[in-house]
Amino acid sequence: MDKHRERITPWQLTFIIISSILGVSMLAFPRFVVKGAGLGAPLASLFGISVAFIGLLAIVLLGKRFPKHTLVKYNEIILGKAIGRIFTGVIILFFVLIMGLETRQFAEVIAGGILPSTPIHIAIFMMIFLCATTSFRNVSTFAYIHFFYMPLIIFPLLLVILPIYKDIEVYHLTPIVGNNLVWKEFIQGGLVVTQAMLSFFIITMVIPYMKEPKKCVKSGMVGFIIASLFVMFIVIMVVGVFGEEEVHQMIWPTLILGRMISIPGDILARVDAILIISWIYGVFTTQLSYYFLIVRGIGELFRYYNYRVIALLGTPVIFVIALLPRNIYEMYDYILVATFFGLPLTIIYPVFLLILAKLRKKGEVSA
Repeated sequence: MDKHRERITPWQLTFIIISSILGVSMLAFPRFVVKGAGLGAPLASLFGISVAFIGLLAIVLLGKRFPKHTLVKYNEIILGKAIGRIFTGVIILFFVLIMGLETRQFAEVIAGGILPSTPIHIAIFMMIFLCATTSFRNVSTFAYIHFFYMPLIIFPLLLVILPIYKDIEVYHLTPIVGNNLVWKEFIQGGLVVTQAMLSFFIITMVIPYMKEPKKCVKSGMVGFIIASLFVMFIVIMVVGVFGEEEVHQMIWPTLILGRMISIPGDILARVDAILIISWIYGVFTTQLSYYFLIVRGIGELFRYYNYRVIALLGTPVIFVIALLPRNIYEMYDYILVATFFGLPLTIIYPVFLLILAKLRKKGEVSA
C-alpha cells in the first residue's frame, strides 16, 4: 500500500467535497424539491442539507477516530470482519448503481439539450471510460484533479446565474413554508436535496491519506458548507425566477435559468454554454469520486490492489446499469428510489458506526 507515501492537504479535502457534491444532479434537482415542497423549496432545502450534514459530521468524526483507516477497515474493526465486509459490499454496490444511473442522466442532458444527434451510448461510454482510465493508485493525483477543476465549476456557475437575481419575484418565495403545507411532502422535497449531496461519502476513502487526518473535521465542514451555499443559491434562484407552476413544467430548470442570460451586442450567442461546460466538469469530478470509492473499496475489500484491472472490469457493469432505464422519466424514478434507499447507508449507518465505536471503545480517543 502507498498510503504512507501519499499525502493530501486539508484544503484538498475541502475541494474534493465541494467538487464531488456539485455534480450531475445540479441541473434537475430543484424540480423535484419544488414538486414536493412547492414555494417552500428553499426552506425544505435547508432541512435536506441539515440531514446530509449529520452524515457528514459522523463520517469526519469516524475519520478522526480512525485516522489510519478507510471505511473498509474500520467497518471490520467496529462490526467484526464478516459483518463489516458485508456492509462494505452493500455500500459499494449502492455507489455502482448510482454511478450508472447518474452517468445516464449526464448522457440524457447531452443528447437532449446540447448535442441532440449524439447517441446516449456514446456519451455514457465516454464518461465511464474517462473515469476508468484515471490512475486510482495515486490518491494525490485524485486530489489534484479536484483541486484543479473546482474553480472551473464554481466561478462559471456564479458568472452565469448570479446576474439573473434581478429577475427574482419576491412573491415566488413567500410564504417561506409554501402554500397549504403538507409536512410529508415538505420532508420528501427536503430529502431530495440530501439525496443530491450523497457524494460527500467519498471522504471515507480519503481521510487516511491526509497529512493531518485530525483536521478532517474542519476541512469536511468547510467544504460541505460551501457546497451547501451553492445548492441553496441554485434553489432560491430557480424558485425566485420561475415560481412553482413553471418549474413543474421543466426537466432541467437550472439549465433554462442559464439560457435566460443575454449579453448586449451578441458577444456570446450562447452564454449558457459556459454553464454547460462548468456542469460537465462537475459531472466528471462527481463520477470520478464515485468510481474512486468503488475501485479502491473493492481493492481493499478483496485485498487486490491492481486498481487498473478493477476499473476496467467495472466499465461494462456501469455501462449496462446506465442503459437499464427505458426513458428519461424512468431514469429519474430509478435515481430517486435508489438514492432514497441509500440514505440509511450514507446518513444513518455512519452515525450508528460512530456510536458503536464509542461504546466498544474502538479507535483513537481524542482529548
